[in-house]
Amino acid sequence: MKIYTKTGDKGDTSLVGGSRTTKSDIRVWAYGTIDEANSSLGLARAKICNKEIKENILLIQKMLFEVAAEIASIGTESYKERINEEDVFKLEKLIDYYDELKPQIHAFIVPGGTEESALLDISRTIIRKSERYIVELKDYYKVNEQLLKYINRLSDAIYTFARYLDYIDIKNKVKVNIGLYKKNKLDREFARYLVDKCIVKALEIGVPMVITVVDDSGNIIIQERMDGALLASIDISKNKAYTAAIFKKPTHELKKLSEPGEELYGLSNMKNVITFGGGFPLKIEGDLFGAVGVSGGTVEEDMTVAAYAIKIFKEVFTYGVREE
Repeated sequence: MKIYTKTGDKGDTSLVGGSRTTKSDIRVWAYGTIDEANSSLGLARAKICNKEIKENILLIQKMLFEVAAEIASIGTESYKERINEEDVFKLEKLIDYYDELKPQIHAFIVPGGTEESALLDISRTIIRKSERYIVELKDYYKVNEQLLKYINRLSDAIYTFARYLDYIDIKNKVKVNIGLYKKNKLDREFARYLVDKCIVKALEIGVPMVITVVDDSGNIIIQERMDGALLASIDISKNKAYTAAIFKKPTHELKKLSEPGEELYGLSNMKNVITFGGGFPLKIEGDLFGAVGVSGGTVEEDMTVAAYAIKIFKEVFTYGVREE
């Protein structure tokens, strides 16, 4: 049997049951876009290494044949509902399962974290496009409510797959980076990078500061005093970093613990120990690499700059990229 039939040479095509319609029919747009999504998922599946995700995508691809067949039968004598409530429920279980395996996301994600997730994000947008065509179908035909729900949940499922794969990739990178930095410890180059970022942040809020980075034993790696910073801030910054390192806690958390009746009462009387904000430990997944201490502004301003250093520190560990 030949692949080409010549029956569509004039711009029409067959629906399920054999009836003919133009290729510009909204039904053709809808099931054609489902076919596009299926092919896109096939490419993603071919690139993905995670066996469980691959198997779930394959099951979804097989279901998309049923989806396309149902759409291609709408408005014909051969119409049959192929997607049901159970199919929607299975997708919801998948979404919930993978959503619980990763941290919650509270912001828009820029696609392209990995090749695998990028391909899934392309598939997701094609599925969204097919959903819009199916919604338009409702203006002309009665559409199975469960079919529309299934496509809506499907884009969510593919999104969840993509974010889970991004999360696994990030976890693996963090493990590698932890191993590398534990071997070499926190070096001066990285400490210099953190200090430079803190200076940029301090300039943004308009306060000259002293920034100190120490190693995991509280020994100074680097200290920088911005022009105009208070001389007293030199020792305060150093002691904030030292305190955060030896207690492995942000200095502001020690304030309450050092009050009368608390477990660290009298701590504030110890030499070189600071119990107000501005010192943060540099930790990843419980591993201590050092600490940063900032002084020069109000406690809130010091904490803002020090917290920014922690953000930069975690970003470098997570993505392995330093901004110029």
